[in-house]
Amino acid sequence: MKKIILFLPILILGIAATTSDYLNTWLSDEMLQPATVSLAVYDLDSNEYVLQHNSQKVLPAASVQKLITTTIALKTLGSDHQFETILAYTGDIKDGILRGDIYIFPNFNPTLANKRFGKNISEITSAIKSWLAKHNVKVIAGIKVVDPTMKSETLPRTWIWEDIGNYYGSGVSALSFIDNSFKISFSSPNKAQNATEVIKITPEIPNLKIDNKVLSSNSNSDNAYVFGGPYNFNKKAEGTIPKSRKSFSIKGSLPDPALQVAFMFHNKLISSGISVKEGYSTIRNLKLEGKELPDSNILLSIYSGLEMHIIVYYTNRNSVNLYAEHLHRLLGLEKLGMANVNSGNESIMDFLENKNLPVSGVNLMDGSGMSRFNTVTTDLMTALLIEMKKSKRSQYFINSLAVSGESGTFKNFLNYPSTKGKVIGKSGYMERVRSYSGYINTGDSTVAFSIIVNNYSCSASSMKKKIEFLLLELSKE
Repeated sequence: MKKIILFLPILILGIAATTSDYLNTWLSDEMLQPATVSLAVYDLDSNEYVLQHNSQKVLPAASVQKLITTTIALKTLGSDHQFETILAYTGDIKDGILRGDIYIFPNFNPTLANKRFGKNISEITSAIKSWLAKHNVKVIAGIKVVDPTMKSETLPRTWIWEDIGNYYGSGVSALSFIDNSFKISFSSPNKAQNATEVIKITPEIPNLKIDNKVLSSNSNSDNAYVFGGPYNFNKKAEGTIPKSRKSFSIKGSLPDPALQVAFMFHNKLISSGISVKEGYSTIRNLKLEGKELPDSNILLSIYSGLEMHIIVYYTNRNSVNLYAEHLHRLLGLEKLGMANVNSGNESIMDFLENKNLPVSGVNLMDGSGMSRFNTVTTDLMTALLIEMKKSKRSQYFINSLAVSGESGTFKNFLNYPSTKGKVIGKSGYMERVRSYSGYINTGDSTVAFSIIVNNYSCSASSMKKKIEFLLLELSKE
């Protein structure tokens, strides 16, 4: 690995002139003139920084921030930690009738009925139906979903309106179901700039209304967005989708995941011959209606979710905001007994400070990096990578990272013969923000790197290619 410190005399450093010229040229490119660039590269073999430029500058880093959340989740909660969904009931059984309700306590299981993990709702409804059959129960009062750990907000207050109605901006709660998202399928006419038609909503969502303003377009890209916050069943869809499509789908955020689970469980039981006299609801809705809540319940079954290291894998590899927010709130619950944005932020900052990692100017507003009010440094991100390389759980962390030219968000990144499979890491992107952090195998050493670029004056794809060229140079033996 060539050791490079910018703007110092080349002869003193003994660095090849071509390398120094390349880096200086890279920074002086016109597209970077209005930008703020921060870089840090650390040689893990010689234990020294070989490149630092504005590395203490605090900047929004988008999804690269997930590395902070997942690192601390692995180290604090453990790689084998499992989320458990609890099934319980109230009342007593007599003459085939349960004079009470079936209760579902999700307890922060983010993988409930998630096809990504080969899960579906039948796994839990089967457990309920088996219990009912064992006790010869044919009639129950109702289905209730309990979300006891989320007392207030479901979204960080600094997320933008354009994000929160879409699948990647789904709100987090103690219950997450099918990634808290739903699918809207459109048909589009053969001419551009004409109205589209909503042909299907998957899954069925009672009382959901879509104000469809989406138009057809000559572009083959998905440029449609869904607007509407948590518990809002009146959604608005705007933007464009490709013309001449019989079916084209986009994803929005579920208005009320807990109520959706109750609805779908209710329907499953009805279809299997169980009578549900009082329908379905959630504890939140019962409170809003001023109804009394039971003060005790009886355990029916426990449904174990996936282990922490699997959640971390998908959080980083596929950059899933919802999972990062789950882990963020769970860290707050673990340390401070409260599952909210503030407790999650405080828990993470305490961890970083206790590890003596560089946190000057660092400000966290969520666990996923979605908020533009987040600020981190490449010093911190690199120090975190160094910390995880030494950790007992390093392999789980490393396995969660995307691989250049092969997987995740790096599948089409650094896909050259000299770099394919040699760079692993996490990417981050939002409007006018590009970031990458990870490890480079240079052949004779391994380096930890982090780069954040804000407010560049070119397209996002051009900036991605620009950073790719820099990492390509740094990866040379």
